[in-house]
Amino acid sequence: MTVSVSRQVPAAATANTPPLHVERLSRVYPSGDGQVQALAPFTHTFPPGMTAVVGPSGSGKSTLLNLLAGFDTPSSGHVSVGDVNLTTLSESARADFRLAHYGFVFQNHNLVSILSAQENVEFPLTLAGLPPRERRERARELLSLVGLSGRAGHLPSQLSGGEAQRVAIARALARDPGILLADEPTGNLDTRTGEKVLALLSGAAGAGRRVVLITHDREVAARADHHLRVRDGVVTVED
Repeated sequence: MTVSVSRQVPAAATANTPPLHVERLSRVYPSGDGQVQALAPFTHTFPPGMTAVVGPSGSGKSTLLNLLAGFDTPSSGHVSVGDVNLTTLSESARADFRLAHYGFVFQNHNLVSILSAQENVEFPLTLAGLPPRERRERARELLSLVGLSGRAGHLPSQLSGGEAQRVAIARALARDPGILLADEPTGNLDTRTGEKVLALLSGAAGAGRRVVLITHDREVAARADHHLRVRDGVVTVED
C-alpha cells in the first residue's frame, strides 16, 4: 500500500523557510602534483519543493550536498540561507545554524544505536534545549506521522531498514526545518518501502520546504519538482 502524507506533514513556519542560494560555488581538491575540480563554479537558487540531484558516481553530487550543508568549505563562492552567508560562519556557528534550519536523511539512516526510536527523534530537540515534556510530545507526534507509534520504544537494531529510515525522517523534521538534505534515502530499500519514504519526503516538500535529494534512481528523480544533473563536477539545471 502506498502511504500518502502530503496533507499530514506539518507546514514549515515562514521564518524557517529562507531561500537557499549558491553563488559561484566551487570545490577543488589537491591531487598529487595537481588539483581535481570536484565542483565547477555554480550559481543557483533552490526553489521550494523537491530538487533531485542526479549523476553518475563520483560526479560531484555528494560534494555539492556537503557544501550546501556546510560540512565542507568551498574553494570559491558561497552558500547563503536567507541573509546568512553559511561559508563565513565559524564551525560552531554553522553547527548551531544547521540544527535550527536543516534536517538530514542519509542512506544508512545514522540513528544512534543505544537510543530508542523516540529518543532518536527527541535528540535534536534535546540539543535545542526543549523541556522533556515538549520533546516527548513532539517525538510522539512525528512517529505517528511516519506510521511508527507502535515502535517508539524499539532500538534501531530492532527496526527494519524502512522503519529506521522513517524514524530518520521523523528526526529530520523534529525542529521543523526549512531545508531537508537527503542522500540516497531509498538506496537500501525495496521498492514498496522506498515509496513510503519518498512519500514522506514529497509531503515535506509539498508543505513548502526545500528538499534536496541525491539519487541515482531515475524513477525517484522523476518524482521531484526540479532537477539538477552533475557530471564531472559541472552542474546543469534541467528544468
